Amino acid sequence: MKSLLAIVLLSIPLLNNAQIISPGLTAVYENKQQLVKLKWNHNDRQVVRYILQRSADNKQWINVYDVKLDNPSQYKFISYYDTQVNTGKNYYRLKAILSGNSHEFTPSIMVIIGKPGNSWLIYPVPVKDVLNLQYNGNALITGVISVLVQRMNGQVYQQLRFASSTRLIQVPVSNLGSGTYDVRILVNNKVVWNQRFVK
Repeated sequence: MKSLLAIVLLSIPLLNNAQIISPGLTAVYENKQQLVKLKWNHNDRQVVRYILQRSADNKQWINVYDVKLDNPSQYKFISYYDTQVNTGKNYYRLKAILSGNSHEFTPSIMVIIGKPGNSWLIYPVPVKDVLNLQYNGNALITGVISVLVQRMNGQVYQQLRFASSTRLIQVPVSNLGSGTYDVRILVNNKVVWNQRFVK
């Protein structure tokens, strides 16, 4: 069984309507089960049905899950486990059918599923208060782990150090403003992983 790793990113919103629903769609890749867990919160009484869609290119979409709401006025969490993921980019979005039979789309999110070798996962993206960095590799880390959070222009906001046995790093980012940042992981002062995230 091949081992895969994943990164979840926010894609550029599809602005097809002035008002976009915001159910908070999230996606997390489970390496051991090799599936993507998708969750969202039904919080708009106008929505009577959700259609979860997947795409390989953020252009052509297929329906993967359809849920009709018997009582749209009730708030609830909805989840779906996608087992049909492919190596590379997997985009997801929700098509919300409204009570007047019109529809709206959420911004798409992207899950990048990599081949073995890229041994760190980053979630959630976009991030709110805490950025999680999880090591899923099999090889031992041979040295102190350093984490740098910086703007794209190179301005460093945080520099943290962790023991080589650390497998889950939680970086507080509540003090950062909205925007795009880079996070770098260094072992023995050599960059081993670099990824961009949105707050």
